[in-house]
Amino acid sequence: MIFAPMFGYLGDRYSRKNIMAFGVFLWSLTTLLGSFMKDYWFFLLFRALVGIGEASYSTIAPTIISDLFVGDVRSKMLAFFYFAIPVGSGLGYIVGSETAKSFGSWQWGLRVTPILGVIAVLLIFFVLKDPERGESEGSSHIQTTPWTEDMKDLVKNRSFMISTAGFTCVTFVAGALAWWGPKFIEKGLKLQPNASNIDSER
Repeated sequence: MIFAPMFGYLGDRYSRKNIMAFGVFLWSLTTLLGSFMKDYWFFLLFRALVGIGEASYSTIAPTIISDLFVGDVRSKMLAFFYFAIPVGSGLGYIVGSETAKSFGSWQWGLRVTPILGVIAVLLIFFVLKDPERGESEGSSHIQTTPWTEDMKDLVKNRSFMISTAGFTCVTFVAGALAWWGPKFIEKGLKLQPNASNIDSER
């Protein structure tokens, strides 16, 4: 929430491809470095930096999609983009757990993701097209406005404020579920008949 408006401001004035590539690279690098941290607070710091990387490309990518497509196609492409978030989160549990199991350490669950990040950076640089702002609507040479004016317009945008608040709540719920869900399921299974077999099967 804090860095998204900043990246939105930069995306209106500088190369969106470079900003997205920087965000994915930062996300990959901090994910990798965080897996080597022994101290909890340093680990927490690098996980927070991961969020900054996510704020960059999650803010910039929808604007590129909007400038590439119009009408129903734009809606479908945006839906596909946002659908990738829960799908990616779900796959993260599967790929991360299987990788950690194969290497015998949970840290390897984090170390496999930067590989995909490097591939994403290469695709951004060599495949992604960064259209001119407003190209899909037939507009060109859109003038930028002061940052303070942008922020005032966002605050006055009721739909944006409600959507942001709603998605913030979703993030808190998803984070709580991701953190406590597995432990809750494990404890629930131990209350079932034949629960003594659970630990031996892990």
